[in-house]
Amino acid sequence: MKGPIRLVRSGTISEYQNMGPIYEWSEGKAYLMIDRVSFEGTVGIVLCYYNPPVHQVGNPGLDAYLEGLNMVFEQRDNLGFLILSGANDPVHAGGDLKESLTRLDKTLEMKREKEASGASEEEIDQLFDWADDRLRKGIALHGLIRKIAGHLRVVAVCGGGTRFGGSAEIPLMADVLVGDSRSGMCFSEATIGLLPGWSGIARTLIKAGITNAEYMAMTAKEVKATQLNEIGTYNIVVDIPFSFPKRQKTDDPEADKARYQEELEAHNERSGLLLLPKALELAVCPEGEIPKVDEKQRGTLATKEEISQEIARRKNPENYSHLWGQPLREAKEEIAKVGRPLAPQSIEALTGLFESYEPSKFIEHEFVEREMKADARLYRDPRFRAGLIGTLEQKVTDYRG
Repeated sequence: MKGPIRLVRSGTISEYQNMGPIYEWSEGKAYLMIDRVSFEGTVGIVLCYYNPPVHQVGNPGLDAYLEGLNMVFEQRDNLGFLILSGANDPVHAGGDLKESLTRLDKTLEMKREKEASGASEEEIDQLFDWADDRLRKGIALHGLIRKIAGHLRVVAVCGGGTRFGGSAEIPLMADVLVGDSRSGMCFSEATIGLLPGWSGIARTLIKAGITNAEYMAMTAKEVKATQLNEIGTYNIVVDIPFSFPKRQKTDDPEADKARYQEELEAHNERSGLLLLPKALELAVCPEGEIPKVDEKQRGTLATKEEISQEIARRKNPENYSHLWGQPLREAKEEIAKVGRPLAPQSIEALTGLFESYEPSKFIEHEFVEREMKADARLYRDPRFRAGLIGTLEQKVTDYRG
């Protein structure tokens, strides 16, 4: 089988033994494999998710996560750790925006029909159940991983490049994060019209503090591995001393594609041989040996004043009136200076969430529930469609509504 599971099932790591799968799911090229393993005498689990080319976490994958991890929880008494791993490719996306747009358009058409027929508000609201169901699954995954974390040490490997949306939020559910030196995280939702609704805000509050959480969620900027380590999100960064493969362009596109796939396979294993052993080491070492950033020593991505000023500029749609509808590549220089427009409805929802945060009264699962409900309301906002189209077409979005 192709992909990162090959390394998980190989015998190339010292003091490591694969004891066989306890759960397997696949659909096309995508798969989720959960294997029982042993490292330095401690028995644990390695979960490997793979969905090329950009590793989106679709609904079938979410169902597999939930089903497989429930099996892990049932076996918790005989296990010492859980490692969440996957591909080490250049990009790890969140949800499938094309699928969301298709569903949204169908929902809006049905909404117009029901409004014309005099349907109740409750009946119309139920049309958005497809969004609610996905959010509920994401929150259920957070609850399950945190429940497992009460019994096992949970380590996540953030291999490869930038992680967006759910591909960032799932590893954040772990206690210990191992970062690829080339990696990054980006909560891009505020440029689309949503928010990190799978516990991304709550987990970043816990790991990196409120100012860094505000920066990541409200500016939608990518944060690189070194910064993630400095603010406490990553526990350790593993230096990967080589770059990602690049697809060549010749007069034989099929051969170019095949060659690129082969190079990605080799790159995945080469990167994994550096990342997975480090995750295994942190999975079994004494608690006191796990690198952690003290709260007082934690880095800050920006000051609150800098964040406020940037948000005030970027959330006002009129500030982009001369750019509306332009391809981002044509507006590249100006966007580089001012940043992409932020969805005002996302900023309003995020502001409310952060204002409700009281460290002394913080209860994680309750905050996560508020995240989910706030995100669910944003799916119903008419400006969400504009954000989806702007992102998919890579154009400057008009958020006037």
